[in-house]
Amino acid sequence: MQISYNSGVENSIASQIRNNNLKVYLMIAILTAIIGLFGTVLSYTFNWGLTGTGYFLVAAGVINFIAFFFSDRIVLRIAKAKPVSREQAPELYQIVEKLCIKAELPMPKLYLLNDTTMNAFATGRDHSHSAVAVTRGLLEKMRKEEAEAVLAHEISHIRNYDMRTMAVVSILAGFVSILADLYWSSTLFNRGQDRDSSGTMALIGAALSLFAPLTAFFIQLAISRKREYVADAGSAELTAQPKALASALRKISMDVRLPKHFSSSTAHLYISSPGRTSLLDRLFSTHPPLEERIKILENLQV
Repeated sequence: MQISYNSGVENSIASQIRNNNLKVYLMIAILTAIIGLFGTVLSYTFNWGLTGTGYFLVAAGVINFIAFFFSDRIVLRIAKAKPVSREQAPELYQIVEKLCIKAELPMPKLYLLNDTTMNAFATGRDHSHSAVAVTRGLLEKMRKEEAEAVLAHEISHIRNYDMRTMAVVSILAGFVSILADLYWSSTLFNRGQDRDSSGTMALIGAALSLFAPLTAFFIQLAISRKREYVADAGSAELTAQPKALASALRKISMDVRLPKHFSSSTAHLYISSPGRTSLLDRLFSTHPPLEERIKILENLQV
């Protein structure tokens, strides 16, 4: 089956982006509600009253603030990305500038990962505060059209505000997991000291501590997978060479090594989740299967 790419597909992609963003806001609200419920359970355990719940909701707001304004700095520091100048990588700047003109976006800051693996990611909070990081291996091992297609994929993430929404959700998801650990720690610490505690509240707390991290993980997984397909389509739109991105993804799929400074907390930001080889890894990957993405791109006509 061949997929036609015409002037109407841009509106279709825009519609998908709007729908995905609405889902993101809903999921953020759900995660914030989970944090509030954790606060209620812990407040009951330690007799804090409703004040504890309020503290946790305020904490959720603080985490959102940090995710919105500082996620790019955090991600770049975790990845050990270094800023690269025009003099150091003139061809990289030329490619990104051309793509940004076509996408009608301001030029993002460019960073280099001193790593021989082939990968890239975008981060930032909006079009004017964005960054693209690429590995040295990607620039050295890929043909120019392949590297351009990968960079177009990342530029599409910036255009679609994917990097912001994913940062917010991933940080909230991590915070929920921390709360789960906090609940179990408080339960163990308080065991035998509060014999009048309600069995119902204990069950609710235990259920939340088990269910919330899984909920957070699957929300993060679902959001990221949908956005990868949209970004792939955006790359095809910007370069008119979907097969170049398919070729780049095929090369990436052959390299299963992890980047030097890989962190599971930032894996969802890369164009391909690093080191995913086993069936279980692929099942729980934050990215759709590379084989599926390649097949769609190879059948795409522009």
